[in-house]
Amino acid sequence: MYGLKDAPRLYGQHFKRIAGECGWEEVTESVFVKKEAGSVKAVMAVHVDDLLVFSDDPVRDLEPLRKRLEMDEPEIFECGGKMGYTGMEVRRTEESFALSQKAYLESIPVQKEDLPRKSLSPELIKSSAEEETDESLVSVIQKVMGVLGWVCRTTADLTYLFSELSHYNSRPSGSKLVAALLTLICVREKGDCLQFSGVDDPKLVLFVDAAYSLSRCEGRGGFEAHLVDKKESITNMRFSNLVAWKSKRIKRKLIFSTSTELCALVDGVKQSFQWKRLAKALWMKPLEVEVYTDSAPLMEQLESGQSRREPRMDGLLAYARQELRALKAKVLWIQTDR
Repeated sequence: MYGLKDAPRLYGQHFKRIAGECGWEEVTESVFVKKEAGSVKAVMAVHVDDLLVFSDDPVRDLEPLRKRLEMDEPEIFECGGKMGYTGMEVRRTEESFALSQKAYLESIPVQKEDLPRKSLSPELIKSSAEEETDESLVSVIQKVMGVLGWVCRTTADLTYLFSELSHYNSRPSGSKLVAALLTLICVREKGDCLQFSGVDDPKLVLFVDAAYSLSRCEGRGGFEAHLVDKKESITNMRFSNLVAWKSKRIKRKLIFSTSTELCALVDGVKQSFQWKRLAKALWMKPLEVEVYTDSAPLMEQLESGQSRREPRMDGLLAYARQELRALKAKVLWIQTDR
């Protein structure tokens, strides 16, 4: 089937049918579970034609499916081991998994010494009417942005820069290419990785925030979602079980910063339903959801149901309140330094 237009769809249908016959149930796209005595005994994640199985005895649980699909012998990921996969490194310890792209980033031959600027600055990222577009740089910046887009999968702090620089994919300038290369170098120097630890009694914690420019009446919203144990303190969550994040420019014009916070809240809440469904399928019990914001005016709006400073946002506010009730989420205020 390789090379055919319908190959992915046909393979997916074939795989799901065989997996179902072997006792696997798809709980969300590309995630399957195998149950025994009313509880989940194995979880399988599928990426194209690669399978990752998590269980006490993965070889036994995979064997019927492996035979049906005539697959190679599985590789066992032992405690203390390291595995490379699509530009990522996965390390396993007794208590957690660590996911990083350090080796991938170090393989990219770009150094600060080769660039005219040595550090990132807001001026380097912002658009300027005086900058001239250089179409000869299109292929180069698209390659760099392709790398940054993949690295975003494990680096939440990169999301904002990637989103801003992506606007120059088809109309780059020399300074924007330098900014993209410096971003790549900064990520490589930081060497962050994602840590995933075991959770017995899970809850979903959603942090929402936004930035607002009064001069442009524009904002940017973002969120981070963590799947952690109920006893976990929010002070320890920065890189603990971070499962999803997003940063995007809000396209509508707004006159009040709290409206930007509301847009960010709605974006995060809408996507929380899929994580709640997945967690419920894996742990076989309802999932608590906590939403944190540092905006006191937003908390007041959620309580009153009115946006007095910007009444045209009342419809979106009503939608947010409705979805929070459906999610059964608790909204909490958290103090920040700003």
